[in-house]
Amino acid sequence: MVKMDTDVGEIKVKVYFTFFQDGLWDMFLGIFLLAWGITVWFDLPLLPAAIFVSFFWLVLGLKQVITYPRLGYARPVEHRDRLIKTVIIGIIVLAVLLIFLLPLLSQGYIHFLRENFEFILNSSFAIAAALVGFWWSIKRWYVYALLIILFAVLCRWAGLSYQVSFIIPGLTIFLCGLSILIGFLRHYRVPAGENVDGFRK
Repeated sequence: MVKMDTDVGEIKVKVYFTFFQDGLWDMFLGIFLLAWGITVWFDLPLLPAAIFVSFFWLVLGLKQVITYPRLGYARPVEHRDRLIKTVIIGIIVLAVLLIFLLPLLSQGYIHFLRENFEFILNSSFAIAAALVGFWWSIKRWYVYALLIILFAVLCRWAGLSYQVSFIIPGLTIFLCGLSILIGFLRHYRVPAGENVDGFRK
């Protein structure tokens, strides 16, 4: 039984490594926030969606080339359960927001929403980052959430421009992810004789 518990623990650790130890998802978050800032700056409304879709698949592809050959690949049932819980929580949050916002619209509080829309949007990104940190036990994502909410506050009450409230956190998070990736590549080497398609499934 002890051996089985140890194996399960090792699998969990490997899952966390393969998903977040390489810094690729950190870079993804940073680029996504940068895209929002550039969207506001240059009025490019389709850019965040394009960045999200293209870089999401790019990260998955890079993991095939960079991460899995070095660490292997494991996907226990708990991973699926966490994804399901995250989706459910996202749907609940969206429903609560709709339940809260619709009465405001009907009661003439559209001015309130316009005045606070930027803060609400930034806060939503912060909450999403905090949820990732919570579900995957990745403490640095809590720091990212605090960074995002800090610049949301500066934007709302200190006169910081809206695009900068995305660009500075986005660039900071991206550079953190890049630093993590560089450290990951230095620490983990592809085993001798392995090729890109030779990682363990």
